[in-house]
Amino acid sequence: MKKVLKVFMIIVIVLVVFVFGFVLTLQIFEFRPDDITVLTVEDNLEDLESNYIDLSEDLTLLTFNIGYASLSETEDFVMDGGTKARMDSLEEVESNLDGITSILEDNPADIYLIQEIDVDSSRSYNINQLIHFQDALGKSSVLAYNYRCIFVPFPINPMQMMGKVNSGIVTFSDYYTESAERHQLPGSFAWPVSLANLKRAMLISKYPIQDSDKFLVVINVHLSAYDDGTMRLEEMEALKQVMLTEYSAGNYVVVGGDFNQTFPQAVTINEDESYTYHYALKDEGLWEAYPMEEDWFLDNDFRFGVDITNPTCRLLNKAHDTVNLENNQYYVIDGFIVSNNLNINTITTLNENFKYSDHNPVLINLSFN
Repeated sequence: MKKVLKVFMIIVIVLVVFVFGFVLTLQIFEFRPDDITVLTVEDNLEDLESNYIDLSEDLTLLTFNIGYASLSETEDFVMDGGTKARMDSLEEVESNLDGITSILEDNPADIYLIQEIDVDSSRSYNINQLIHFQDALGKSSVLAYNYRCIFVPFPINPMQMMGKVNSGIVTFSDYYTESAERHQLPGSFAWPVSLANLKRAMLISKYPIQDSDKFLVVINVHLSAYDDGTMRLEEMEALKQVMLTEYSAGNYVVVGGDFNQTFPQAVTINEDESYTYHYALKDEGLWEAYPMEEDWFLDNDFRFGVDITNPTCRLLNKAHDTVNLENNQYYVIDGFIVSNNLNINTITTLNENFKYSDHNPVLINLSFN
């Protein structure tokens, strides 16, 4: 009996030491970005007037959360009620990358706003997806990390564990970039979850305008999803302050990305303060993308660029049912917010049927007032 107890105690001590050592390692190597980080623009164009924004020409932008090329139609995701966090093979990730690249090439834009690009992450088989798109698109690019962790011990299944993660949001452009900054967003999860979780940020790029001292300010965002809603509100407040500051300075402001909130055009707030979504929530237990605030943006001369004809996102609680679409949970959480000195000519959610990602891309065409 004493021998069994001794063995048991040794096992417990080893486990405690291992857990302590692992948490300590995460603490030491935790990603701690500054509030504002000046970023390097790769392959930036020359600082020439001809590479500046021309107010007489239309501007096309595309936003696309590519789900680290691992959340295609066959996949589910553990945080959405599924079991997985990575694809079964490198070849599947490469196939998704090729499909996503084809979508971008078939829908040319002056500026691409991409979310969830992995750069040497275990969960996507260590492919440098940034280099892949740099080579394919031939544009200047700037990366803002929002997820860096030496090892994410989740999910518990060792075959699905994320492991090392280096991921972020990237803006690709055909114009000279005057400046690019990463602005840390407020809010975080409690310790120790925060050690292995995202550090959300805005990627703010400024493009000079021909014969003007004003700028086109493009803000790439990927806001929180799995909090209780508090962090999303804090993030939106920070975003609004930046938008208002830039617009008050006479600049043209475009915010695009994955807001993880339902755009006002895709939800009705009822008299009892309940919500009726354009793509109805099929079960109260499913993840809910709460409505985005509308009044502040309208009162401060901003408008929404959103197309509800097609959903922009699907829930990853299971693989996509491509036969009976009514069995899937859909949302409208991707799109744009633009200042009133810009005209929205067209806005289209491209129906890619979630073949290569759990999101559909959104394409907007703008002109300058």
